Amino acid sequence: MTIKEIAKLANVSLGTVDRVIHNRGKVSKKTKEKVLEILERVNYQPNMFARGLVLNKTYSICALIPSYNEGEYWEMPARGLKKAEENLKQFGINLEIFYFDQNSVQSFIKHSNKIISLKPDGVILAPVINFEAVKWSLQLKRLQIPFSVIDSKISNSGALGFIGQDAFQSGKLAAKLLCSEINGQGVISIISIKSNENHNKKLQLRTEGFKEYIYNSDFIDNISLVEFDIHQGSLDWKNTLKNACSPNGDTVGIFVPSSKVYYAADCIVENFAEMKKIKLVGYDLIKNTVSHLESGVISYVIGQRPESQGYAALDVFYKHLVNRQAVESEKYLPLDIITRENLMYYNAKIDTNE
Repeated sequence: MTIKEIAKLANVSLGTVDRVIHNRGKVSKKTKEKVLEILERVNYQPNMFARGLVLNKTYSICALIPSYNEGEYWEMPARGLKKAEENLKQFGINLEIFYFDQNSVQSFIKHSNKIISLKPDGVILAPVINFEAVKWSLQLKRLQIPFSVIDSKISNSGALGFIGQDAFQSGKLAAKLLCSEINGQGVISIISIKSNENHNKKLQLRTEGFKEYIYNSDFIDNISLVEFDIHQGSLDWKNTLKNACSPNGDTVGIFVPSSKVYYAADCIVENFAEMKKIKLVGYDLIKNTVSHLESGVISYVIGQRPESQGYAALDVFYKHLVNRQAVESEKYLPLDIITRENLMYYNAKIDTNE
């Protein structure tokens, strides 16, 4: 049994278990007794090979993720990365996070080149700019730099591991949830709200999953699907969004395959008299979606545990470099269904590493 598994059993940090094992640092008497009892019960044998590595070597890991403002989605994976580093730095894992502007290909290229020049022992990649991410993954593979991928999967990339959501299945789930809220005939609008023209594979897969569910369900006899791409760079994008939310006044549901669902919710609130019957489903419990869930404007938010994604992405390198363990090539996290009724449990702590 690994130290991480023992820490989970005892509900303490990796560092606490390490201090108990090596009888150093401050640990409360109650916690120490609890950890010792578990160590004895599982007949724990220290991994002296791994400990020897840690004493003589440190590992440099670089993460490349989008920059963010407070309360935005990418704040949560970044928090998970930082939390993992706090727990793993005692084992020689050092993390440096680089933030790129996801509206700028040049920003991605600049930071990816900088990371290559540092010759890290591992890389964590968020491939939101799909084309450039694929090219960079090939470069990392050629240079024999192991890398893990979070948020969006890169097929056949040679990544050490992928951590994230099954985007296609989440789209099917979103369709099922939205259909459960709709009565009668009407139009469902699929609205992709984008800040740039860069291709995002994850959003595409969510949309494909959504459409597959609708086309293979009985709802297709009563529902028409329309799709809109809203580019926030255009001057009249908010007016375009209003028209997309209810193009002919017969919209009964809206699906937004991203955390930008709150823009559609804002639009419904601003035009509530004509749009109050529209049901809305989207992704990610971020600051701007909470009030719309509380009010019922957003019916469902599908969560993908972004903080856990960040934590697990760094933990991959602890397993691979320090413990010399085999790593799961794909780690799909659960699809959380968040509603007004269970929001209180997520809002207290939006994401966990459990």
